[in-house]
Amino acid sequence: MNHVSLSTYGGLIFSMLAATVVAFVLSPLLISTHQHIITLYPSVNLPGLPVLLAWWPGYAVAAVVAQGLSLWLLNRAVFLGKCLTLFATLALFPFGLFFHICYFRDAQRIRFGMLQEVPSELKPEHPQFGFCDEDPLAFGLAGVGVLLLFVGVPFGILALLAGMIIFARNLAGKKKTALLVTSDALYITPNPWLGCYRIPFAQVAQVSVVKNQLKLEIRKESGEQLTLPININVLDRDLRHQARHVLLDRLAHAGLLHEPVVVP
Repeated sequence: MNHVSLSTYGGLIFSMLAATVVAFVLSPLLISTHQHIITLYPSVNLPGLPVLLAWWPGYAVAAVVAQGLSLWLLNRAVFLGKCLTLFATLALFPFGLFFHICYFRDAQRIRFGMLQEVPSELKPEHPQFGFCDEDPLAFGLAGVGVLLLFVGVPFGILALLAGMIIFARNLAGKKKTALLVTSDALYITPNPWLGCYRIPFAQVAQVSVVKNQLKLEIRKESGEQLTLPININVLDRDLRHQARHVLLDRLAHAGLLHEPVVVP
């Protein structure tokens, strides 16, 4: 999968529409509302807010341009594309969030394009583990962000953005199998927004264990290798210890762990 998905193009179109609304509707309306509130309640004056709202249309247009450029960079310089996408998300927040999620999903799909994608089916006869529920963290960050914005701290938008992304990520991961272990293969969903990939043990060249993360070196047909990290911390909290034991045990039986690993 080396192309941009339709959902990402849809996110770009939505951002263009949102930038138009920001320039001609939201920015003038919020400036007028702020001036009216100051007239009634002088004590709530935020000196920097009118300037920010006046510049918002320009930021929104720049964000759309950055998103378009990031699409061109997706197969050329994905890291730079991600940086542009992050800027666009902040400048067009919250309207650029949909494009942000779709773009990062496309980048991951391209990275794992050499793996076999399979339906994420439940198989009760094998050990399987879901994603951790991060709703409390998402709501906590969003609440802190709103509180900071209310008291006039502009960096509160970063906490609000993080909370919304975590909530969307958690929502996408519900009812998905994060890790399923059979006798001959691993079934891994690297990210809640991605599909499930089947990785035969025969395709795994090396395994390294660092704290709560396992790094699998996977052989490509071209001879190159792909590093796939498995972070135990994204799994269900009540099953993390069990997941670590099961995974290490199966990898050891497959002959992929040549040194003893102490599981705390």
